[in-house]
Amino acid sequence: MVEPVTLVVEQHRDVVPATTWLVDAAKAATRDGRSLQLRTPAPSRLTFPLELLLRDARADWVAGDRDGFRGFPLTWNGSRFVRDGDVIAEAPVPGSGDLEVRVLTCRPPRIGASTETAMRVLSGSPPLGWGVAEPVTEPWSAGDLTEHVRKRFPRPVSVVVVGHGITGRLRLSQVDGLVVEDVELSGPAAGTVARAAIEALAAESARTARMVVVGAHPGRREGLRSPGVATALPYGVLFGPELVAGRGVAHAHRAPAARVKLLGSGEHTAAWYRFDGDPAPPFEQFAEVLHHFGGR
Repeated sequence: MVEPVTLVVEQHRDVVPATTWLVDAAKAATRDGRSLQLRTPAPSRLTFPLELLLRDARADWVAGDRDGFRGFPLTWNGSRFVRDGDVIAEAPVPGSGDLEVRVLTCRPPRIGASTETAMRVLSGSPPLGWGVAEPVTEPWSAGDLTEHVRKRFPRPVSVVVVGHGITGRLRLSQVDGLVVEDVELSGPAAGTVARAAIEALAAESARTARMVVVGAHPGRREGLRSPGVATALPYGVLFGPELVAGRGVAHAHRAPAARVKLLGSGEHTAAWYRFDGDPAPPFEQFAEVLHHFGGR
């Protein structure tokens, strides 16, 4: 349904993926200056790649008669779904949910390297495939992926990536002439991942990543997002050598987190912070660590 300021698309599926059709709809809405609203039945769930697509497009998810991401009631005003009054959304239900990992790398040693590292460490297996939409169509091949990106640069390139129990998105862009690789993954279930594996991910990313954020999303299980209010609960964050060098190792060591570990040495020193085991809420610790590096 095309309205003057809104493009409303309906999907009557139990699980809604980031199909080629939806990817094109998001592009069309952006191109035409319209906001995108995805309408689904109330029980529908979204795949993680579609969740990311809607987030980046600043699109709404209309799940039945409520906002799928924030939980408050919605009503149709004749041109778009809008918030219905001042009803306060229900409080989120705590739960562990899926592990959520984001690895941001500037000047990656090669395209897809951070995806391979994260999936191998967290699932014990390399990536299975990639594609421009869901379901993915290409078996994993760093060479084929690099060629796909090369043909489209300097435009940003996003692809869906999948592994054993993990799904996500890899985005490549150029910022000030530098290649920036941003991979966001969801899964496996946080409770099934050993702490040693997360420590290994931090250690293996310490030399190349600019930042790594690890959390658990209580609203997402097996890579599928259910309607309702939920945000990822941060577990740890890694600041790479470039960020540590900017403030100094001593400054990095003084960051206000429950656990602080320096990885590497000299100009290759990174800092890994964990938020478990401290009375302060993880969100509060995460915000303070970001402020510690962001404010002088």
